[in-house]
Amino acid sequence: MKEELSLDRRSFIKGAGLAGAAAASGMIGLAACTPQDKETLAQKSELVLDAETFSKAKWVFEIAPDPIPEEKITQTIECEILVIGAGCGGLVTAASAVEEGADVIVIADSPGPVSRGGSNAAFNSRLTHELGMDYTREEIEPIFQSIFAANSFRLDQDKWWLVYNESGKAMNWLMDKMAPYGITTVIENNQQDEGGPLATLNVSHSFVSEGNTAAGASQQIVVEALATEIEKGGGQISYKTTAVQLDREANNTGRVKGCVAKKDGKYLRYVASKGVVLATGDFSQDRDMVAKYCPIALPFGNGGVYDGSGLKLALWIGAAWQKYTPNAPMLATMGDEVLPCRWWAEGALTTFPGLLVNSKGLRYSNENCTYGYMPYPQRVQPDGCAFLIWDDDWVYASAPWQGDRIGGEPRDTQWVYDAMTALFDPDTDWTTTEEYAGFDATMAETAVKADTLEELADGLGLPREAFLAQVKRYNEYCATGLDDEFHKDKRFLLPVKKPPFYGIKNEPYTLCITGGLNTDIQMHVCDSQNDPIEGLYGVGTVVGDMYGDVYDYRVPGINLGGACNTFGYLLGKNLSSGKW
Repeated sequence: MKEELSLDRRSFIKGAGLAGAAAASGMIGLAACTPQDKETLAQKSELVLDAETFSKAKWVFEIAPDPIPEEKITQTIECEILVIGAGCGGLVTAASAVEEGADVIVIADSPGPVSRGGSNAAFNSRLTHELGMDYTREEIEPIFQSIFAANSFRLDQDKWWLVYNESGKAMNWLMDKMAPYGITTVIENNQQDEGGPLATLNVSHSFVSEGNTAAGASQQIVVEALATEIEKGGGQISYKTTAVQLDREANNTGRVKGCVAKKDGKYLRYVASKGVVLATGDFSQDRDMVAKYCPIALPFGNGGVYDGSGLKLALWIGAAWQKYTPNAPMLATMGDEVLPCRWWAEGALTTFPGLLVNSKGLRYSNENCTYGYMPYPQRVQPDGCAFLIWDDDWVYASAPWQGDRIGGEPRDTQWVYDAMTALFDPDTDWTTTEEYAGFDATMAETAVKADTLEELADGLGLPREAFLAQVKRYNEYCATGLDDEFHKDKRFLLPVKKPPFYGIKNEPYTLCITGGLNTDIQMHVCDSQNDPIEGLYGVGTVVGDMYGDVYDYRVPGINLGGACNTFGYLLGKNLSSGKW
């Protein structure tokens, strides 16, 4: 056996420690295992792990490839700042640096600028000031403390305070950059939960334009405008250019001076005199990385769009992973892809607050929750799914339905009713649906409309007797205003009585996985001793330890608004001036 064991997700899951091997071979636990038992287990299992073996093992992705041979590098390109990645964080960094007169090159594996979502958190911006929505230190301190506590203090508090102190300035800058392109800014209307633990802050700035009017959904127009700004200012962007190797001096103990990249089958060397910025996104598409750094996300599917390639480049030259693991996944469920939960009276980011049951027809949670928290109890239900149940009165009883932005008009209740019932119409043309995330044919396949609760149970595949008994109990709670099972607030206790009845199956999923490299508040990528690696920086989802347990949406948009916009803006300014 080799001194080091190389692991991938498949072997890790098959091994799953000695306990997994014991279970697989029909044995009972480890307490009774002797060394002889281990030998027996080894004969019956493809892989048997113990703590010593596991501690010595390396994952496949941790093993660095051989350096690119010098004779294969056809060209050397010099600049002051090299940004790897053309998402929001990378392009904000580049635009900020170009504005300061820096010689900037952006390289990206993608065919163009890329972004998802559209929620950008910022405190005390020009827009929040105009709307009377600023937060003083005295107001924000207990809120942040409660968020830190909810994350078990497994996060870098100084990064949060950097967002609070500097995000308003960064957002004002970004709004000014967008204005010439006909892009305006609104504040999203998010879940309030007045005085409760689920309150989200209305600090999420969203960019909208003609043809892109849905708040929280149009970040792509931002990155496209930023790319234009960079090139207008003299910066260069090279798409379909894949970084394959970071160049670090002194046998990976000195300064990072650039990278080797591949474009059109040829290898190019980029040399950056002031710094290399990693803005390469998350690692949710690399299942081995997920298995090591965020195994709690594995049951939620292969979300996200990035494979952690930039993170691997840094690990291979001595960068450390973030301080706290497992990483915090960004999860979602029961939102606008199922039905217009984002227009619930409480605002966006509210999960479905009506009757929610599992595949046994039973409730399992207080339905009033947020995107970030509800996926966990949902995924551990039988079959990992839930069923959303409501009646024909629910939409009207839930009014008013808020619009998607502060100061906007509420949704017309009849429009919401029609939009929701369209989900159950087999003649709906899903290709013309314009709503954000919207309804689609996939959702329609799990939608059931029935004239009786018995028919609804049968259509959804729920056990009749248990489901009918649950609905009866739930309606009794609605009548008294007291939920004896999960103690839901009475304002969400609306009965399921009037036909037709509606139900839909839903499963939680992964949006991305937050965090990555060990970084400080100057955006230096650091080693395991928290010492900066000279010349190497990270922004966006690359930045480690922004969240601890889960991305909980208490400050919606802090990933785009903080780690991408604020940190990118500051890095571009300070790196170009030589301060960082």
